[in-house]
Amino acid sequence: MPLREKLEEPAAPAILFEMVPPPAGKPSAMEVALADLEHVRSLADAINLPEIRNETRDSARTVRFVERLEPRRLGQRIIRELGLDVVVNRCVVYEPEQDRWFRDTYEQFGIDHLILVGGESSQVAYPGPSVHEACEQARATGLPLCLGGISIPSRLGEPERIRRKREAGLTFFTTQVLFDSNDIVWLVQKLNGLEARLFLSFAPVSHPRDLEFLRWLGADIPPDLDRFLLLDPSGSGEGIFDQDACLERSLSLAQRILMDVFDNLPPEPPALGLNIE
Repeated sequence: MPLREKLEEPAAPAILFEMVPPPAGKPSAMEVALADLEHVRSLADAINLPEIRNETRDSARTVRFVERLEPRRLGQRIIRELGLDVVVNRCVVYEPEQDRWFRDTYEQFGIDHLILVGGESSQVAYPGPSVHEACEQARATGLPLCLGGISIPSRLGEPERIRRKREAGLTFFTTQVLFDSNDIVWLVQKLNGLEARLFLSFAPVSHPRDLEFLRWLGADIPPDLDRFLLLDPSGSGEGIFDQDACLERSLSLAQRILMDVFDNLPPEPPALGLNIE
């Protein structure tokens, strides 16, 4: 079943696999990425490609910015060679008009599932449109685009923000990476009756640099997560890192968060999905 049909059918399970586009400037990077995606070809309904920008945050970045291949280029080949649907993220606030980008994405690259992403700070005056305005621009093109958005469960007023974006025309949302169940359980309960798909995002961690990269992306990571995932599981206190134990703990945490959501669903929950990063 195509992704668009699954998004419209609440009872249908839906799984996205999110892959950061490979570094630009490496001739073999595209081929390596496509080979990696072969492993999830039968498991995912679509590949979710984020747009990585070298933004400035209040806190220091701990990972060097690496220029990435344009998501649309990778997405075009995924559709053509792997036969998978593709979802491309677009940071809409950096260019005043998005019309041309929407048209090129659909007509030249064959991509019709988009996630509209706003700026990282409400205190910055960006040159481009807000997510609501970009949604209006996309609808004005007359193209059959399926539009989604980003959800940050810990953000103040998030349920109301999601409902307003749904009214504006967004039909699905992917959450920020989840490492705690409190905020997402609360959010799902507040979204009772919402007719939209909410993809819960999980990122298995197997190395300290995974957490460094997630922090670089701005993920909301509990302060004690490093100690829980990365310390020596034997309790010897020697600080020996065990990659297998780290991954196992990370997967166990993701499963507990997911079960907490299921155990606390409201009477009419939004349709849920998984976004595995």
